[in-house]
Amino acid sequence: MKILRRLIPFAKPLHHFLPEYIIYTVLGIIFGLLNFALLVPVLSLLFEKKETATQLISPEFSLSIAYLKDFFNYQFNLIIASKGKFMALVFVCVTIGISILLANIFRYMAVRVLLRLRLRIMARIRNMLYDKYIDQSLAFHHKNGKGDLLMTMTSEVQEIESSVLNSLQILLRDPFLVIAYFGLLFYWSYQLTLFTLIFLPITGLAISMITRKLKKMSYFSQEMMSKIISSTEESISGIKPIQSYTAENFMKKKFRQINDAFSKHSKQLFSKKEIASPTSEVLGVMAALMLVVYGGYLIFNDKSTLGGEGFIAYLALYTQIIQPLKNISQISITLQRGIVATEKIFKISDSFVSITNPVHPVAKKDFTSSINIEDVSFSYESQPVIDKLNLTVPKGKIIALVGQSGSGKSTIIDLVCRFYDVLEGSIKIDNINIKDMAVKDLREMMAVVSQDAFLFNDTVLNNIALHNPSASKEEVEHAAKVANAHEFINEMPLKYETIVGERGSKLSGGQRQRITIARAILKNPPILILDEATSSLDTESERLVQDAINNMMQNRTSIVIAHRLSTIRHADEIIVLQKGKIVERGNHEALLAQGGFYKKLVDMQEVR
Repeated sequence: MKILRRLIPFAKPLHHFLPEYIIYTVLGIIFGLLNFALLVPVLSLLFEKKETATQLISPEFSLSIAYLKDFFNYQFNLIIASKGKFMALVFVCVTIGISILLANIFRYMAVRVLLRLRLRIMARIRNMLYDKYIDQSLAFHHKNGKGDLLMTMTSEVQEIESSVLNSLQILLRDPFLVIAYFGLLFYWSYQLTLFTLIFLPITGLAISMITRKLKKMSYFSQEMMSKIISSTEESISGIKPIQSYTAENFMKKKFRQINDAFSKHSKQLFSKKEIASPTSEVLGVMAALMLVVYGGYLIFNDKSTLGGEGFIAYLALYTQIIQPLKNISQISITLQRGIVATEKIFKISDSFVSITNPVHPVAKKDFTSSINIEDVSFSYESQPVIDKLNLTVPKGKIIALVGQSGSGKSTIIDLVCRFYDVLEGSIKIDNINIKDMAVKDLREMMAVVSQDAFLFNDTVLNNIALHNPSASKEEVEHAAKVANAHEFINEMPLKYETIVGERGSKLSGGQRQRITIARAILKNPPILILDEATSSLDTESERLVQDAINNMMQNRTSIVIAHRLSTIRHADEIIVLQKGKIVERGNHEALLAQGGFYKKLVDMQEVR
């Protein structure tokens, strides 16, 4: 129950819900009980056992069940004496009808209150998860697959709603019903009621035997569902290579293996879960039959004040107590999957955020001098990538990073942007360690344009204005013009209001890249980072994008990663990396003159 108590803060403030809910629930129970209490006079009339009182005396008022009973009998006998038995029957039936109406109105109002509570809890859990996803480092997202994270946001949250919150509704309602029903049953016949209590421990024992292994099975079942979602998401994202390599049958077979394992295990899980319902129902019917036998024995031997009509009303009320008792007994079953889902959600919410602000961050809003990388080392899960690297990027200069794949170029960018933290050494901006700055202040000084030109499924305008949603249309258009994007945007059906599709699927690669460049231009940062921004483009698109990049790089400090060495010939300094170390450095002409590794790269690309 400890894990469930952690859901309570998502429901606060509880005083907006609980008092209102309790009032509606209690009123619903009171009017519901009144229906059964009124069955006795109705049955007495129908069985013609109700005699008209010769002397009618109004009872004295008191706050007690006895007074309510005596007052009703007084009114009932008064109608029989003055208007006859039929009108008395009509009076009771009308009273029962009104009581049923009020009972259901109050039950509905109670459900409405719980609905508000449920929606608030679900909305807050989703907000918490989304905030966690957004705030987490790249290491977290690389470690946890998209399918797992999507599964948690959708299925796991839905599982909490369907199991935990349904159980919460039972816990807040059914105990009241059981207490009230047993109270009236004890009032009518304590012998019969004590007899019924014998069967409750038997039912509870049978249900507990079924639920012992459900939690462990639920864990495995939800892990398999996570694999299904991951496999589906991966296949949809990779549909092009799947079809181009005719791997459809292989992927289908792979998915079916996961799906069959999930189905097989789910069959076992639900079989154990569903057997609880018929078990409890059989036990309930057996208890009712034993109750009829014992009740008949008491009545036939004059050992009970209940008459035949009273015993029928007693049985009618007893049948109503079975369902809430059944609900309560099955809570442990219902909660198992919800507990598993809740544990998974809180595992994510409790996960450590590695990139955090210092307790007392140094205020830093502008860039005045240089970026200094000092004795920096970094590894991905014990795999060394950067080894004792030293590099200075002066303000206003263009520094290019080149080298083979895996040499550490993109890692340097990630460390400078603090997507990861260095393991050894330090990175400083204007002689201030970036760990001593607020993360927001650091990233406000930078704009990253990468090879993966990611666009959101939104308008062109909103994609460009990602950093500054309040930017005017004129500012957005100016950024698009500098990025050589304004012309093709104006040729689109809705121009800047055109939806670009998921990940910009409605645009060409060059168009997507120019929009991301416009996004960086609108941000107007002092430091520009280009991570192979033209490597995936055709010649014509590369020319347009490169022109846009040249426009954007004016009067800015730039760090450029490029495989196409023709794009960095005019860099102030070119850094050649191998296995996380600098092996050569200098401008284009000086490195060619050295005849080393850089010259080999140039010769392979035939750019001289």
